[in-house]
Amino acid sequence: MRLRPTTTADEPALRALWAVAFPDAPDLPALYARDAGRHPRTLVADDDGTIDAVVHWQPRPIRNAAGGADTVGCVGSVASAPRARGRGLIRRLLALAVDDMTRHGCAWSLMFSGTPGVYTGSGWETFAAPYLRGVAGPEAAWGDRRVRPAAPADLPRMVATHAAWNANRPLTTVRSAADWAHRFPHWYAPPTRVLVTEEGDYAVVRPDTGEVLELALGPGRPYALPALLRAATRELGGPGTVVTSHVPIDAALTRAVGAVLADLSTGHTTFGLARPIQSDRARVRATITAPGAIHWPADAF
Repeated sequence: MRLRPTTTADEPALRALWAVAFPDAPDLPALYARDAGRHPRTLVADDDGTIDAVVHWQPRPIRNAAGGADTVGCVGSVASAPRARGRGLIRRLLALAVDDMTRHGCAWSLMFSGTPGVYTGSGWETFAAPYLRGVAGPEAAWGDRRVRPAAPADLPRMVATHAAWNANRPLTTVRSAADWAHRFPHWYAPPTRVLVTEEGDYAVVRPDTGEVLELALGPGRPYALPALLRAATRELGGPGTVVTSHVPIDAALTRAVGAVLADLSTGHTTFGLARPIQSDRARVRATITAPGAIHWPADAF
């Protein structure tokens, strides 16, 4: 078994492996192909010409607890062939990835997994992502006329609103123009819907799961939050619908959400994992547990 970085010639084998591992994500290879430096950072276990496992990582600018941007080694597209599972190949590839991240100058590493316990033995630590959940009340029946489906012409205002809303928010990615052009529409493709005000405040909702996935509000527009929440709950099914809001939880947001959702409760997911690389563990933990910290789904990797 040889552990090595990939070349262009490996891409058909990678696509085949990912098709087995991620049957519900057929567009994953297209997003992967947009990472210009992907091959040296895509590490595989090669068994006499057959790729049995893969780990891909990429450096991304992510805000820390102080509001500055760290270079973070973001791990994704982790997969192993069914025949190769249980042999420690992913653990060995992750060790190589950590060495690469160290050479690249990454402060820490971030990943998300439906089976996070698999990675804690390699130094990653799980963290909680809180959410608010409740039942849409009567106001969800009529929405808000100041909110409508987003159009391409809204993008510049949305970009500006997102940048202001997340200017110092821990765990958020500093989005590039390429992220807005490719990642945002990739991860928020139908059935996901984007709702926007004329000024560029927006909410991203997914009707089939009853979720608010992303929210951004500009300064000095107090009407925008209740308007977006009313429109979002209407889009998600109206009165009586159970709605889960993945938003930064603070007192003002909780009050606003509680005005449109009855029986409001809090919960959390633990799909996120972080690992120090050149930073110390306390500094990393301060980022992932900071009040208001959130990693938006459109910044997945």
